[in-house]
Amino acid sequence: MDTATIGTQSASTTNQMTRYMWVIAVQWPTGGGFGSASLASTVDIPAGASRLDIYLQVVELAKRETGAKTPNVVFFSLEPDRLDG
Repeated sequence: MDTATIGTQSASTTNQMTRYMWVIAVQWPTGGGFGSASLASTVDIPAGASRLDIYLQVVELAKRETGAKTPNVVFFSLEPDRLDG
């Protein structure tokens, strides 16, 4: 999974991009039990982008990756990828 699969890309080259790491854990009903998956990657996001829009895009990606039609999000995190120190 590469960084280009998620995020709103701006046509303007002057818009500053920040790299974020996201993690999502989902669960969905299958037969008599549940399937589960955790996915993680990075995405470059322009300043002013909506956190909700990114979340919804990540959920859609989780649906495609798992084949789950109705995944329940158990965990989601979106944090700057850069560590200061």
